[in-house]
This record gives sequence, C-alpha cells and structure tokens, in this order.
Amino acid sequence: MKPDVILIVDDDPAIRLLMKHALSDNQFKIFEAESAEQAIELFEQNSPDLTLLDVTMDGMDGFECCAELRKLPGTQQKAIVMVTALDHPEDIEKAFEYGATDFMTKPLKWGLFNHRVRYILKANQNLVELKSNQEKLAKAQTMARIGSWEWDFESPYLECSDEMYRLLGLKPQSIPITYEQISTMIHPDDLAHFRSTLVYTLKNKKNYDIEYRIICGEDTIYIHDKTEVVNGRLTGIVHDITNHKKSEQEIAYFAYYDTLTELPNRRLFINQLESAISTAKRRKERMSLLFIDLDRFKQVNDSYGHHVGDELLCQAADRIKECVRVSDVIGASQSAAPRGENKVARLAGDEFTVILCEVNAVENVAVIAQRLIDRFKEPFDIDGNQAQISVSIGVAFYPDDGVDVNTLLQHADAAMYHAKEQGRNNYQLFSTEMNKFLQDQLKIEMDLKQALSDGDQLVLHFQPQINTKTQLITGFEALVRWQHPTKGLLFPLEFIGLAETSGLIVEMGQWILTEACCQAKKWQDAHGKNYQMAVNLSALQFNKDCLPSQIEQAISVSGLNPRLLELEITETAIIHDVSEAIPLLFEIKKLGIKLAIDDFGTGYSSLSYLKNFPIDTLKIDKSFIDEIVNNVKDAAIAYTIVQLASNLGLSTVAEGVEYLEQQVILQEMGCGQIQGYLFSKPMSPASIEETFFKELSKD
Repeated sequence: MKPDVILIVDDDPAIRLLMKHALSDNQFKIFEAESAEQAIELFEQNSPDLTLLDVTMDGMDGFECCAELRKLPGTQQKAIVMVTALDHPEDIEKAFEYGATDFMTKPLKWGLFNHRVRYILKANQNLVELKSNQEKLAKAQTMARIGSWEWDFESPYLECSDEMYRLLGLKPQSIPITYEQISTMIHPDDLAHFRSTLVYTLKNKKNYDIEYRIICGEDTIYIHDKTEVVNGRLTGIVHDITNHKKSEQEIAYFAYYDTLTELPNRRLFINQLESAISTAKRRKERMSLLFIDLDRFKQVNDSYGHHVGDELLCQAADRIKECVRVSDVIGASQSAAPRGENKVARLAGDEFTVILCEVNAVENVAVIAQRLIDRFKEPFDIDGNQAQISVSIGVAFYPDDGVDVNTLLQHADAAMYHAKEQGRNNYQLFSTEMNKFLQDQLKIEMDLKQALSDGDQLVLHFQPQINTKTQLITGFEALVRWQHPTKGLLFPLEFIGLAETSGLIVEMGQWILTEACCQAKKWQDAHGKNYQMAVNLSALQFNKDCLPSQIEQAISVSGLNPRLLELEITETAIIHDVSEAIPLLFEIKKLGIKLAIDDFGTGYSSLSYLKNFPIDTLKIDKSFIDEIVNNVKDAAIAYTIVQLASNLGLSTVAEGVEYLEQQVILQEMGCGQIQGYLFSKPMSPASIEETFFKELSKD
C-alpha cells in the first residue's frame, strides 16, 4: 500500500524531530520544512496528504502559509492541520477561515500524537471520497436530468439538489424553493392532480409516484416525481422524461399515422370506424363510408418515378380533405349538418377512406362523392410534371350495408371495384346484387386456381388462318377454353379478365404456350405440314421478366421449330413502357420466333414506334372488318393498315371475316391472310383433325 505523505512545517528543529520520532513507527513518508516559503516549495513538489503547520514562525506565519497553500491546484482534497499554542476561540476560527482542516494545541501529547494523525488522515480520506461521490452523483444527475429533494413537512422549504434547481429553470441554490412555488410552474391541466396527490400525502404520510408537466419560460418539460416517506421526512427524486415522452409520441404517431400524407393509417382508421359505428348505433342514426381509389396511379408512379408518385399522393390527400370538410358538408345540406369531424385516412397505397359522420342521406353523400370526382378532374402539377388521374369511389351505409367494421369496409371496397368496372371516374353505391356478383367472382377465381392445379379443365381450340390467294391454311390461332365442372364450357371473356386481375394469367399463359407448341408439333409430325401457331400474350405476361425463359421452355418441351411460333401482343401492352418493351421484343426475336401486334388500330401507339419494333405481322381488328363492306371509313382504315404493313415489309391478318364480300374486299386490298367464321370457328384438336386433316390422313 502506498504510504501517506506528511509535511512537517516548524521553525523549531526540536519540535520537527519530536514529531518525526513520534511517527517513526508508522509507514509514513515524511518531509520537513523550517519556513513557510520552504513549505510551499515542498508542497508543490510532493503533494502531501497531511501538512502539520506551525502557526507562529518568523516571516510568513502559519495562517498566511495555509492561505497560500490553499491556492495551489489540488490542495482542497489535502488535510492541513494548524499546530498552535494559541487557544483563544478567535484564533481557532481564524485557522478555519484560512483553510485549515483541523488544529492541534501545544504542548502536544506525544503518546496520542500518532493516533491523532492517523485519525485525521482517515477522516480526510472519508471526506475526499464523500465529496468525490457527491460530485459523481451531481454529474450523473445532470447527465440523466435527475434532481433530488427532501422535506420534513414542518418547514415550508424544500432542500433541493443543484439539478433540481436546473430542472425548474433556476440558478442552483439561488432562492429557497417551496411546494407552493413549484405548483405555480405546473401545467394547468396537471395542477389538480398534483395538488390532490400532495394533500393525500400530507394527510396520510404516504409515498407518491406521479407524472406532470412543468412550464419553464417558453419550454414545457415532462417530470416523473417519485417519493418515499422516511423518518418523518419526504424524500423525492424528479426525472426529466421529456425525451421519453417525445419518443412515446413519435412511436404512437408512426403506429397510427401515415408519415407521407400525415393522415390516419389503417390501424387508426379501423379504430375510428369502430367508434363511429358505436356512436351511430347509440344514437340510432345512419353513417356512410367512402372507399376511394386513384385511377391509373401506377402509370404515373412508373412513368415519373416514386418521388412524383409520393407528392401526388400528398396532393390527392389534401384534395380529399378539402372536399369533405365539415363546413362543406353543412353547405351541402343544412338539415344534415354533422356534429363531428369527417375522418379521412390512407388505407394503403393509393387507397383512401372517408368516414362521413352522420351524413346519412344518399343525396348528400352523392354530392360529396361527385365533388371529389370533379375536384380530381383538375390536373396535378408536380415539379413541372403534369399528371391527370381520376378517382373511383365506393359507398356503403351503416346499418344498411353492414353493422360491423369488416362488413362495412368490405362492401365499400366492393362498390369501389364496381365503379372501376363501370369505366372508372365515377362512384357506386353498394347493393346486394353487387355483393352476389363479387362472391361469384371469388368462387370462379378459386375454381380457376383449382383448374390450373388439376391440369385437365383448360383446353385449347384452334382457328385456321387462310391465305387469301391460295385459300389454303397457313396456320392456326390458339384460343383457350375452360371446361368448368358445373358451368360447362366457358369462353375467354368469362374468365381471362379475372385471371389477369388475380395474377393467374402468368401461370395460365405458360400452360397455353406450351400446349399450343406441342399441338403444332404433333400436326407437323403426323401430317408433314409446317403450320404456323399463333398464341396471344396478355399485357401482364408481356411485362414479366420471365417471359423469354417461358418461351424457351415451351419450344424445348415441344421440340417445335421457333420459326413456326408467332406471339400476338396488343398495342397497349407494348406502348405501356416503350423503353423496356423494345429490348424485350428484340430479346424474344433472338429466339427465332415471329411477333404480331394484335387488334392493331385500337390502341394508342404512335406509328413512329413501328419502325423500332421488330414486328412481323399486323392483325387488323374485327371492329374494322365488321362494316368494311358498307362503311367507307372502316374500309379506308383497313386499307391504310394493309398498305402500311406492305410498306414496312410486314404481313397482315384480318380477324373476324364472316362474309364472302368481306373476303373479296380484303383480297383486293392485298391483305395476306384472313380468319373468321367464314371458314371456321375455333375448334378442338379432334375436330380440326376430322375437318381439315382427314383427307391428308388417308393419303
């Protein structure tokens, strides 16, 4: 253990010798000084734990020396004991005034001297440790924003730590603090709770543990105040929990609000809807729910980027809030003035909901829904980008269309989808017939999944394509049918749309492609005829990255020459994103297959894109063929398409040819191939064999 360092200061060498001798049996490291000046020098060099300082010395006396020593760095933790023959109280007070830790009077009792020295060293060490702990505690309290206080109930004043003062916005120990003074700083909304708690504590001498707010100037802080009653005194700890409260508020905000639009999210909306239903039930009133979806939002998001899409959602949210303001609703119908705020929420993605509290008349809801539709007719201006979107709105009423959250929301959602089916940009009220239709659609979707899983319900029919000059079959178009176990044979119009919206079209498309290639290969092997096989691709299939690998798989499985496969793609699928469509088309062409634009002339494609597309065939839509004999404009459009294809070196196929007159006109125009009921409706493979390959089989 490191020995204690002692400095003996006395101008009498005999006294120094006696002191040193009295301490010789202890493990002390001792230095001697015969004057105040020498004492200061040795003190700076050795930093003694204890200085025994004689008061009466020539030159600078002990009092002055003590004062000088206390000016040196680190001396506040060192013990300085004045050794004096003076025994007047004023001399002792003077010693403490100059910074002495303790004093000894002469003559010294040498038998007790070493014990007294050890005691002083031990006591000083305890004081040093206590002060260090107090400083650490004060520092910890400052860092943790924790203050402490005590109150003996009898005094009006509290004994407060420095940090307690700081928490109250006061300079440490500047003024006495009372509970009454603290109460004047408490937030008015928390004051009654604070005072009732204090009254209970004073009456029952019980602990308390509460939270409240304190107003310090322009700032408001949250305080956690916890106490204990010990020996008739109330001891308390106050903790600044402002940051914790802010974190709780932020967590609550993120849990219940959409951070983009700052609207309530789905979780909070469900709570609000539950509350609105409970209120309407209690008052025996109706209420309404709007389910709003932004039409064509995905196209805007994909075309301009997510930052534009996000800003569009924010602006859309503002427009919805404007259209359902309480004042506007009151203006719509004074007789149906709502007593509460109408609530707007962002449910998910581009879907919004509005709870119209107490707006229960159909005509009033219709006014609001139409106002929303009209408001969205105005284009959005986002960083110089013009975006035009509309809204589809579904409306459901409590209790007519549902008496619980899930049912009401489901029915409003169903009405919204019906609005989309009606062409978008409109609103629809929920009906039981609509619900039955949606349930039927859901059942068909489940049946379709089962059909894809079973693999024997889907079948392909094939329609011949005829060369206009030779009248011979050049190929077939594969068309899917569904042999439903209870509904019989279903045509594409009855299930393809559902397959696309559910995403099942990708799996179905793979099956159609592979089955069509296998059938073409069978006919080639059986009859030696290299008939071309045309297969339709949906827009969803075309935009999937896996399309080239699906085509390769179909060709590999079937063994069909790629030159005999032609994929038909609609204009709208290609034009959706030209920058991505062109590389994909060229990647497909590398496989050796042909590409056709189906329903040409009905889409929105610019003719200038055709020179960049690796297309082989243009298919003239049936809508132009139906009136080609009697309608000059339809005939002119069909002729223009044929000439355009000829100039670009492309083939043409006219769809839906049903009359001989149509065939003659198309032949005169120079159309290369035709298909339609004039020659054959789509037929099963067995019927194709029987009708067209029977004679070949005999040969």
